[in-house]
Amino acid sequence: MQSRTYRHWLCGALAVVILTGTALPALAGKTVLRVRLDGPVMEAPNENMELMALLGGSKSRTLRQWTGMIDKAAKDSDIDAMVMIVEQPMMSLAQAEELIRSLQAFRAAGKKIHCYLDYGTNLSYLLATAADDITMPPYSALETVGLHAEQWYFKGMLDKIGVEADMMHCGDYKSALEPYTRTGPSDAAADNINWLLDGIYGRWTDLIATNRGHSKSAVQRAIDNAPLDSDAALEAKLVDRVASWGEFKKYVEKHYGKDVKVLKKYKEEDPFKLDFDNPFAFFNIFNELMEKTQEAKKPGLAVIYVEGGIVVGKSQNNAFDGTIAGSTSVRAALEDARGDDQVKAVVLRVDSPGGSAIASDLIWQAATRLAEEKPLIVSMGGVAGSGGYYVSIPGDRIFAEEMTITGSIGVVGGKLVLRDLFNDKLGITVAEYDRGARAGLMSSTRQWSDGERKYMRKMLDDIYDQFKGRVTQSRGDRIKGELEELAGGRVYTGRQALERGLVDEIGGLGDAMAYAANKAGLETDFKVYTLPKPKDLTDVLRELSGEPGRDEWEIGSANAHTPLRAAPKLPTRAPWLEAALPLLQKLSPEAAEAATTCFRNLLVIQEEHVGCFMPAVPSIR
Repeated sequence: MQSRTYRHWLCGALAVVILTGTALPALAGKTVLRVRLDGPVMEAPNENMELMALLGGSKSRTLRQWTGMIDKAAKDSDIDAMVMIVEQPMMSLAQAEELIRSLQAFRAAGKKIHCYLDYGTNLSYLLATAADDITMPPYSALETVGLHAEQWYFKGMLDKIGVEADMMHCGDYKSALEPYTRTGPSDAAADNINWLLDGIYGRWTDLIATNRGHSKSAVQRAIDNAPLDSDAALEAKLVDRVASWGEFKKYVEKHYGKDVKVLKKYKEEDPFKLDFDNPFAFFNIFNELMEKTQEAKKPGLAVIYVEGGIVVGKSQNNAFDGTIAGSTSVRAALEDARGDDQVKAVVLRVDSPGGSAIASDLIWQAATRLAEEKPLIVSMGGVAGSGGYYVSIPGDRIFAEEMTITGSIGVVGGKLVLRDLFNDKLGITVAEYDRGARAGLMSSTRQWSDGERKYMRKMLDDIYDQFKGRVTQSRGDRIKGELEELAGGRVYTGRQALERGLVDEIGGLGDAMAYAANKAGLETDFKVYTLPKPKDLTDVLRELSGEPGRDEWEIGSANAHTPLRAAPKLPTRAPWLEAALPLLQKLSPEAAEAATTCFRNLLVIQEEHVGCFMPAVPSIR
């Protein structure tokens, strides 16, 4: 009966073809999403992203955009699988954990991921292991040699140029200024670093073993034998096949058909589809953007970013300083969210090694005010230590990845004494004049007097007590054990922090957002507002038209989510470092990062006398 019905359908279809000349529609081919992981993965969007896209440059993505795209594709019935090309992504191991969870959710939806790995590093191979299978080209290498940590020390250089670092700290493990006073780590600092590395190494190897279905001991043996060429990696079952790119494409076509559609761009709105043949295209874009900003708002949650070193003033992002979290900008964003009736909950995303103690407390105060009125959930990125931990503690619940670096409850203070550099090396002498008992406290020509040192010690102790007091006030009985035992500058992984009650849950930004939305009673399709809002083309055009921007006084008005426009700047610059930085970044990215961080921390100390930044935690790769 069924075959007769099928024959009748086929005859009818052929008759249509004969009578109308219309061909039968082809069966729909499979669609495979191509994902290329390469370059930096950012935390917060910034004004350069859309401008680069407008000018034809490559479009960068934030971590939330990456995970959002993958999660959306997992639920899309039109997407059958994924081809993941892993090149040289730049992200923290904690960010990789969250991205891997999204890739695992894609596979859990019954869709396969096929990975092509040109060359494997600790990070890129970790990401590749989230796929169903991994292909490497012949004669390539797997450089999964283990975690290497470097800490740079500058005392020897300072001695050679006649500069003395007069520094002090609260807590044996608060080693943030050791690079200026020592040529190697103190015993306490070395112990803390080794303990931290043990935690990160354990989690890294656990993830690889679980993803690949190997024992942890087998993975560690393979790491100890690395670097491995492609054939050795195949023999160790770290990859599934060794093949050229062309052979990999044939492999995909074999699974999904030669007519497989490879989707290179997945359902992303392009706000700047500029037709250069149309002289009015630019004005059309402006009109569209203006209409977009006037759309009615709907209930949702706000994601507020605290990214980079924490300073007093406005946030900024440039090649020399990197991303800086300014207390004025972050406080304004918190106040904006607090006064906006459509923002029902806030997620504070913190990826910061700290910085200014004053700025950290200003953000803590604003976050605490907000938490008294609305759910405030914190999501920690790669690092949220010292000042980064300080601003996190007002959260109702703190999420951290297992490989997040956090803690470091402690403070430091000091100054550089340049007398010998000026006198002996450069032949420069200085005449000083003071009015006031402590006018010369931060003079760079001499060490502190006994009275000044006593004053500085009290200042450090007071700020350290304030820091611990804020932790007690915010975390309360969630802290497990004596706070003094957990403080002292000690640094923890997210897992270690969870065991001590410094954070509440292992998870990423997506988990924190879901928790916040649920706590606020938001529907599934809720709006997400990103704060501080980066400038877009609309803001630039408004400025060109002479329209003034809001200042902090107006935050909370009906015109919410308009970015502050005061130009950010640090108190001083280092032209010689700015000139040398591009070359240094090419020769040694780790050295460039260490030099930039070193100078920025010294600026905080010089301006405020006391700092609240991470101890000497080395760069890990």
